[in-house]
Amino acid sequence: MRIRTTRLATIAVTAALTLGGSVAVTTSQATADAGNSEANVSARGGLGIVTSASAVANADGTYTITWTDRWPGPMRVYASTDVDRFTRLVGTADGNSLTVSGLDPAQRWYFNVTPAGPFVGVVTAPRSLGLRSAPNARDIGGYRTDWGLSVKYGQVFRTDALGKASDADVARLASLGVDESADFRTDTEIAGNGANKLPAGTPIKNLPIADGNLTNITNAAVGSRDPIKQQELLGDGKAAAALENIYRGFVDDPAQRAQFTTVLRDIADGKSVIYNCTAGKDRTGWMTAIILKAVGVDDATVYADYLASNDNLRARNEGTKAGLKAAGLMQDPTLMDPLLYVQKSYLDTAFTQVQKKYGSFDDYLRKGLNIDPITELKLRAQLLTF
Repeated sequence: MRIRTTRLATIAVTAALTLGGSVAVTTSQATADAGNSEANVSARGGLGIVTSASAVANADGTYTITWTDRWPGPMRVYASTDVDRFTRLVGTADGNSLTVSGLDPAQRWYFNVTPAGPFVGVVTAPRSLGLRSAPNARDIGGYRTDWGLSVKYGQVFRTDALGKASDADVARLASLGVDESADFRTDTEIAGNGANKLPAGTPIKNLPIADGNLTNITNAAVGSRDPIKQQELLGDGKAAAALENIYRGFVDDPAQRAQFTTVLRDIADGKSVIYNCTAGKDRTGWMTAIILKAVGVDDATVYADYLASNDNLRARNEGTKAGLKAAGLMQDPTLMDPLLYVQKSYLDTAFTQVQKKYGSFDDYLRKGLNIDPITELKLRAQLLTF
């Protein structure tokens, strides 16, 4: 298990969380980019001079680091493969961006944007993990909370299935240094798509969550090759309704809730975790929404992170649809869209069910997921930083 904060920093964060609204925070709202998974979609002002920062990995192997600040001045940018230690200065800039080259592309890089003088910098990284086999693999760090704190990078990762991970992808995963992998797929899914390929020695927790018979419905529709039957099974909102029913199950089913609780408790205990389902969008999407909301990230940012799966998976999904049509399996592959992509209504359904069944998200944490106040405080102390 890697310690992500010093004892002093942990005490400071815990104190800030305990004090709650007494922490002074400037909250200038910036534009949220829900369509770009590389963006820090929550850009409310932080506690220091640098109020937000983001990093994008470019096709030519360079990185573009951008930031906003409270007043102009030279910024030093450091790079590191260790999110807790920055000693490599890669450039300085008087403006609000810097392009960095010469970094090993096989590594996961984090960047620290630090103003001159005795000020605290801001850590950022490309949100995408850059896995060719898993386009929806990403870091959930960097989002601001209502208290002006930030979710730590390099602590929690969400991804689609890793059964087809290449050697290069496994090497990149090794650079994350995760303590544990949690797989929400069922045994049938794992048998069909392969067990996750992970760095040697990575502990794996199998936490299966059923797909509400969706696989059988999809197979019946596609396997029939019958446009009329496919329309009957998937058309007229039926596919979307099936997904919404699955999201209700995330909230209602005690067995499913227990799987989500396991991941929350492991993170609260200080473990760095990577979790997945098949596409990394539904079970993984709800898990991420729980984590982000539990530590104080606003709803707009939670939804933006959730909907970013659509852009990440678009190329693969459109290829799947083209293949179905070319093979003569579906005349109208757009019937698959509600299954291949996420919709705001899916997440709405889960949150509505939380409100209906428990009255509030806080009570859902307490009564539905059995997360007591001490565990919640530990979760925030592990995941949040200044």
